[in-house]
Parts: sequence; structure tokens; C-alpha cells
Amino acid sequence: MQFVGWEEVPRPNTRAEIVQAMRRIRYECKVQNLKKRKVTIHISVNGVRVVLKKRRRKKKNWTNDPEEIELLNHPIYRIFYVSHDSSDLKIFSYIARDASTDTFKCSVFKSHKKRTGI
Repeated sequence: MQFVGWEEVPRPNTRAEIVQAMRRIRYECKVQNLKKRKVTIHISVNGVRVVLKKRRRKKKNWTNDPEEIELLNHPIYRIFYVSHDSSDLKIFSYIARDASTDTFKCSVFKSHKKRTGI
């Protein structure tokens, strides 16, 4: 999984606004030539946690190290919307309300495989 980027967005009212925000984030990252970061997404009943992917050479599995660098952490009840991009099924995003500033943040990801049935 790759993390494309995130951006603060106004409260979306329609799916079109959400897709527009997702595409704007992708475009900004392409224009600025930002590298996509490999991440691992941990989804639990507590929330969604996005950490930088870290591979150990001796072990071939991924672990939840306290040394992991956490990029995003949102409780489930703060997630407002999850969507995919119909023009590119490898792209998906979620919008979460930030607890401290009460703003909406759209986080965009790219998977390795096409997702179907969303």
C-alpha cells in the first residue's frame, strides 16, 4: 500500500466533492513530484492507524513495533467517508474529522491490486 498524501478539505456534501478532493490531492503530489510512501494500514475497532512500512531483514513478517513511525491515527467514530476513484480502482481515500481542530482531512492511498466490489 502506498500513501499518496492528505489535505484539509471542507465538509463534503456529495460524492462528487469527495472524488474531486481525492483527485486534487493526487494532482498536487504529481506536480510537486512527491514520492509515495509505503505504509501499512492497521484497522481495528479502535480506529485506523497508518504507519510507515518497515521491513526487518531477519524476519519476513510485519510487526507492530513501538519504533514504527505513525503517520495518521483516527478513531473509527471520527471517520466521515470512505471512497474509491472510479477512474482508477487502485486509488481510495477516507475523510476523517480531526479532534483538535474540528476540520476534515482527506487521506489518499494507492493499493497494489485493483479493488472490486466497493
